[in-house]
Amino acid sequence: MAGRLRTVDARTLADAVLDPPGYAVKDLLVQGLHILAGAPKTGKS
Repeated sequence: MAGRLRTVDARTLADAVLDPPGYAVKDLLVQGLHILAGAPKTGKS
């Protein structure tokens, strides 16, 4: 096995000091997973 899943409890996560997020689009879209969905031919691309 390559590695084990490391879990964290809620208190540890709440107390964590995180770096500010990076933006894909300044002050609008934070880097990470985003899904843009809608009906066909509605200008999503």
